[in-house]
Amino acid sequence: MGQNIVEVEGLSKSFASFEAVKHISFQIEKGSVYGFLGQNGAGKSTTMRMLLSLIQPNSGNIRIFGKPLKGNEKSILSNIGAIIEKPDTYGYLSGYDNLKIFSKIFSRPTSLSALDVLLEKVGLKGRGKDKVKSYSQGMKQRLGIAIALLNDPDFIMLDEPTNGLDPQGITEIRNLIGHFSKNEGKTILVSSHLLNEIEMVADSMIILHKGEKIAEGKVQQLLDPTKTIVTIETSNLQGAMNLIQNSNWSNKLASNNELRFEMDKEEIPLLVKSLVEHDIPVSNVQSNHSLENYFLKLTNA
Repeated sequence: MGQNIVEVEGLSKSFASFEAVKHISFQIEKGSVYGFLGQNGAGKSTTMRMLLSLIQPNSGNIRIFGKPLKGNEKSILSNIGAIIEKPDTYGYLSGYDNLKIFSKIFSRPTSLSALDVLLEKVGLKGRGKDKVKSYSQGMKQRLGIAIALLNDPDFIMLDEPTNGLDPQGITEIRNLIGHFSKNEGKTILVSSHLLNEIEMVADSMIILHKGEKIAEGKVQQLLDPTKTIVTIETSNLQGAMNLIQNSNWSNKLASNNELRFEMDKEEIPLLVKSLVEHDIPVSNVQSNHSLENYFLKLTNA
């Protein structure tokens, strides 16, 4: 079992009568990518702000790097890099100048060679002299990550880092997260409202809904491929139901009113083949993970 970089116990935060975060607990293991999943208003950003001491919890305990956050803010926060919501940069200044301004906060070297190394790390090599207003949204996001890396932190927090990006930008940010975790040993907390984004970058995750924790664990276990929900459409529903209920597929059937199954995703082609071989026309096949189904039901309620 690895060392925990972050340990949160019973964390709660209210704004007047609104409970933004309700008694949540979680741990983040050193060197891992930990996902915060939840829709807007789920409590993700509020929790991250509490981890950064930007707001104070009403109750609960936070330990980072083995020390209580309260009373050790200066030493702990000096080893954390973060982007909460959109990175705040100055569009009329160059990438270099933005980095120089923020580097003063961390008392880090501001030589062009040092900044060039940092820009190359985030895929902005050769763009340091350009004004930030000429950057694409993905480039601005990567500059924000460069700013978060100025103090060479062991723990990085990224709040919705792929929000508003095109597919290429999303892929670039995803690759950066993987690089800093696997190649540089950084511990990363990343939030998103998209399950597939968390699935592709995180080792473990927590799902928040209206301030409450509704699921937590290793991504591979939570997204177990044997728990795929499969719905099949056919013009001969009665014939299909009769066939299924008298076959080995009956124990996979999750509904008596439609062809909805819970099964390993590897079994889907075999099921479709069995139906077609018995002259059951298949017009559509939809599949999603049972956790995704659960998450969508909750967030669409």
